Amino acid sequence: MSMKTEALLRLELPYRDTLDIQRTIFEQGSGPTVSVISGIHGDEIEGLYVCHQLSRWLAANIQHLNGRVELFPAANPLGLATLQRFIPVFESDLNRNFPGHAHGLVPQRMADAIFSATRHSKLVIDIHASNIFLREIPQVRISQAFADRLTPIAEKMNLDIIWIHGSMTVMEATLAHSLNEVDTPCLVVEMGVGMRVTPVFTEQIVTGILHVWKSLGILNPNTPLPQRTHQPAVATDSNVHYLNAETSGIFIPCVEHWKSVKQGETLGSIVSAFHGKPLSQIVSPVDGILFTLREYPLVYEGSLIARIMATKESSL
Repeated sequence: MSMKTEALLRLELPYRDTLDIQRTIFEQGSGPTVSVISGIHGDEIEGLYVCHQLSRWLAANIQHLNGRVELFPAANPLGLATLQRFIPVFESDLNRNFPGHAHGLVPQRMADAIFSATRHSKLVIDIHASNIFLREIPQVRISQAFADRLTPIAEKMNLDIIWIHGSMTVMEATLAHSLNEVDTPCLVVEMGVGMRVTPVFTEQIVTGILHVWKSLGILNPNTPLPQRTHQPAVATDSNVHYLNAETSGIFIPCVEHWKSVKQGETLGSIVSAFHGKPLSQIVSPVDGILFTLREYPLVYEGSLIARIMATKESSL
């Protein structure tokens, strides 16, 4: 067995500093390679803790490994160091630069290094969190173009939602799209909230990843694993409803995240700091599952408040 941490890309920066994209490699046996990536956006911390927990599990259970696991906890180290979504100075979204260019600008060189290192993996899992404004339950987001191949894998991930997007909502310069275009399966996991860690979500995701690895032969068939406790529902563009603020104010929820809601049920109120009357009520248009909920209370007209996956057709 071998375990090592190495710099995938090292760039000299001004003021005697360097940019290092590092990966940790666990390798034993002759099985395939899998990769887990997080921190593409510097304000998304959830995936870093997932990588920690995976490293911890692998170190304690290395006898069950049959292959190569590559963990990329901090794909955008400058963004993580400054809690910025984009790459500082360049103000560029790393996840809009794939597949990258080895001799391009810094964001393109970062993208090229990550893409080149992962494109021959049996499976890549790209972990994201939400932003600071919204909390998401653990979910996989899949482009309709790759759904037939990716959905059977996603079903083993111990998640709550598989959200299949239409082609019009897909960003072609993302890591996931670029890898799937060259026939490297890549799942995008979204969970939690920006700048935070949600340990219960991490435990859920780690369990799912281990089960997927076992199904791919990365872990031996007799590897004991925690039981999967979540069976995903399938969301599509046709059954996801977006609820936006009708006015500016302070959003006060009166329901819990990831709960069933009824058509006409009040989810919360938008209130004013200047007087005692509510400005508007947020009401569910359907019977469904509340899988996205506003975390940051200050809202403006048009701000996204919630997303609901309909469980049956409603007439509201």
